[in-house]
Order: sequence, then structure tokens, then C-alpha cells
Amino acid sequence: MMRRILIKNHTALYRVPVLLLVCMLAICTLMVASYGLRSYHAISVQAERNFVGRTTLSYIATNIRQARISNVEIPTPDTIVITEEIDGSLFATRIFKREGMLIGSFGRHQPGAAAFETELAAVNSFEAAFIADDLLEITLGDNDGRTYSIVLSLGPGRSRG
Repeated sequence: MMRRILIKNHTALYRVPVLLLVCMLAICTLMVASYGLRSYHAISVQAERNFVGRTTLSYIATNIRQARISNVEIPTPDTIVITEEIDGSLFATRIFKREGMLIGSFGRHQPGAAAFETELAAVNSFEAAFIADDLLEITLGDNDGRTYSIVLSLGPGRSRG
């Protein structure tokens, strides 16, 4: 009888280290998963910000390349006005910065004419400048201090305002 009691107590002691080992493994697994989740979140946020910056520049470049441009003006460093003729009427696409947002608007090229506006992206800075008669440089900065830039050729038959 005494021998039976000693075996039961002796077996219980051997289970404690195994239980501790399993608990340590679970804690390590949770720590690695937590670190991986933080890393994934940081990478996805950075990728999204880069995507927004590149997509915004691509949108502006596409507007300039596909428009039947009759004139490109830069009335202020943070505004681009692209004038094009569609079915005999003049229309203007304006891209400008207002209250930390890059805005794109499209409407008739007349003072006071109604225009459709859309928010393109949150930006810290936006600047456009002609670096030659037919070359337009556009630079935008996001709220994290990253700067994106593109140089566009206006192409033949397109004029600078």
C-alpha cells in the first residue's frame, strides 16, 4: 500500500516540468505572434501610404497625358489648371491643395461655373513648376514627410500658360 502511494506522488512530480515546458512554449508562441502582427501592421501602413502617393501622381499624370490639352497653367505653385477643348467647349481640370487635401475639380472653363470636385489624397505639400517650356515637374509630400515627384512632358502641340 505504501509503495502505491509513493508511485502516485512520484508520478505527479514528473508532470510539473512538462507542464512548465508547455506553458513556456505557449508564451513564446504568443510573443512571436505579437511581434509578427506589429511588424505586419507597420509594413501594411507604410505600403498604403506609398500607394496613395504614387497613385495620386499617376492620376495627375494620366489627366495631363490623356487630355486634349490646349493650355496648362500654374497660377500659384500649389495649383495646376489644365484647359482642354471637348466638342467645341472649353473645360478645365484644376488640381490644387486646400486644407491639407489635394483636390481635383472638373468643369467649364468660365469664371463662376460649377465644377465637380473630389478629394484625391491627404498631403502636406503640393507644388508644380515648369522646368522647361514643355516639362512640368510635380512634387507632393505626404503627412509623414515622404516626397513623391514626377516630371511630365506636355508633348507636341500643347502649350504652357
